[in-house]
Amino acid sequence: MQTLHDRADTSPLETYRRYCREGKLAYQVDPATGRAVFFPRLVAPGTGSTGLQWRTSAGLGTVHATTVCHRKGEASYNLALVDMDEGFRLLSRVEGIAPESVAIGLRVRVTMRDEAEQEAPYPVFVPAEGDAAGQPPSAGPTAGGQAGLPVSSAGAGSACAAAPSSASVPAAASGPAPAIRRGAGLRGRIAVVGTAESDLGEVAPGITPVDLMAQAACRALDDCGLSLRDVDGVFAATGQVRLSTLALCQYLGIHPRYSDATVIGGSSFMAHVLHAAAAIEAGLCEVALVAYGSTQRTIGRSRVRAAEPEPYESPYRPILPAAAYALATSRYFREFGATREQLAEVAVAARQWALLNPAAWEKEPLTVEQVLGARMVCDPLTVRDCCLVTDGGGAIVLTSAERARSLKRPPAYVLGAGEALSHQNIACMENLTTTAAVESGRRAYEMAGVSARDVDVAQLYDAFTITPILFLEDLGFCPKGEGARFVGGGRIAPGGELPLNTNGGGLSYCHPGMYGLLALIEAVRQVQGVAGKRQVAKCDVALAHGNGGVLSSQSTVILGGEAAL
Repeated sequence: MQTLHDRADTSPLETYRRYCREGKLAYQVDPATGRAVFFPRLVAPGTGSTGLQWRTSAGLGTVHATTVCHRKGEASYNLALVDMDEGFRLLSRVEGIAPESVAIGLRVRVTMRDEAEQEAPYPVFVPAEGDAAGQPPSAGPTAGGQAGLPVSSAGAGSACAAAPSSASVPAAASGPAPAIRRGAGLRGRIAVVGTAESDLGEVAPGITPVDLMAQAACRALDDCGLSLRDVDGVFAATGQVRLSTLALCQYLGIHPRYSDATVIGGSSFMAHVLHAAAAIEAGLCEVALVAYGSTQRTIGRSRVRAAEPEPYESPYRPILPAAAYALATSRYFREFGATREQLAEVAVAARQWALLNPAAWEKEPLTVEQVLGARMVCDPLTVRDCCLVTDGGGAIVLTSAERARSLKRPPAYVLGAGEALSHQNIACMENLTTTAAVESGRRAYEMAGVSARDVDVAQLYDAFTITPILFLEDLGFCPKGEGARFVGGGRIAPGGELPLNTNGGGLSYCHPGMYGLLALIEAVRQVQGVAGKRQVAKCDVALAHGNGGVLSSQSTVILGGEAAL
């Protein structure tokens, strides 16, 4: 029998805006947990409660992270994450003070900004006079008549997302979870047998993302000696095509038994490897093709994907994704004392690797001084701390280990894989310095039966210079807070202790918008021993890690040669 439910008479957004028109900052409380919830919604995160209760904030908070956005031809402006005393976090800006003077720990109070181009007033902040910086008062009654909620030690925003709570869990932790034990049977049973890039850099006018996916797919199949007739599983993602697997299958004339169009940003393709391995093992397909293509440089980034409405963020005009990563960087600097010079080491090492890669976009050496002196995008990130904007794509082919041994290339066996999601919006990332790579890495290491110490080569998603530093920590290559020091002294450059992003990475080789598949391709080639001048000697185990959104989705794949089985 169908159950009839009460209809929502008013959207959470409209209720929120009504409070804003009254000069009040509203949020919700989940009665099941007593936790503050922001952004407003119909259903409470974690509990599924539909009885969310509205409250109004006393208006006082503390700056948790901050950046200054620099748009060409415009005055710079602040963007900040503010932890409200009631226990929630929101993205906003601080006014009444120079943008560069806004500091983490600054006490602020809310005021409403009313602008003609906005549908309703929206909250901004000004310094809170007479309120001690960094010392939130004990939460008293709010304007809604309820006691305020304490801010957790990890910061506010905890009701916004189930962010990783295991910051201290090493990547190869003991006591595998049941899901990992079930997946352990995949170890070494599936292999990547073919890889290829499409045309890269800046492609000819009129070429489409599907053109590039198809081009890379045929090259990857030729690389391993298979044909389109052999493919019965198709996995694809791109930001420019709504139904990517349908488009690619139609283009190539493939009628697969199994398909998967998972899109979780740049980590999609590491997730595809796990999904394809499971599908092959289950007999749902025999030969899986994973493909990607993008023409973001040719058509312009603003046309790559339709803009999604973000009414709680868009009034502040964040330069995304750069601003979100800059906010995380500011927090990392505050907590661990890292410097811009240390971040620049990541870009310099990537360039050194790129100079060994004929396919790399960048062809000239890079120095720390050049990184620091480049145009600022969002403090503290310059344009050289940010990834390239290129066209391009790639493809890989997977099949069973048994079939792989009869093909042209040495197999790169899938030893382990894991994926994890934590949030979508940066305001909902509970801990800006610890990502869900802690979980994806743990799952991958457990399945593979290895640890970071066993990895010979690492390909870590480098959309910005901060990301490899966070992932080195979260994947167990160094302790939390030590990543910025770890990358210094040539440790990750050619000839260093840990070869990192040996193709030049998204910073110097190629970044079409969703870089993960290209990191996978490089990891496979290193295991196969076909990476040319940048080949790392005795590469038995390679790790490829993908990141999507704004540190939102994390996927880890561990590959190995025969010696690793």
